[in-house]
Amino acid sequence: MVNGMSSAVVIKDVDEQVFKNLKAEAVRAGLKIGEAATQAFKLWIQSRAQQKVKDIELLKEAAEIMDKNRAGLSTIEGWSSVQVIRSSDKRN
Repeated sequence: MVNGMSSAVVIKDVDEQVFKNLKAEAVRAGLKIGEAATQAFKLWIQSRAQQKVKDIELLKEAAEIMDKNRAGLSTIEGWSSVQVIRSSDKRN
């Protein structure tokens, strides 16, 4: 029992060999299958969360590069990107 809570769960479409491997590893570790499955579920959730963090870090890095590139640009007197976009919208 984990955190004082447990329940009976039926999970369909589990690969038979993967389940056998889980069961064997649980026995070697002295765990019940439910305890081993709970650990596996937690690890899977953590790995998904870590992937999201990595994606966020890549986005931050890309934003920093774009900001650095923008800082190196010079302005053109009398030119407005807003006006260009608005005139483009009017044509469509």
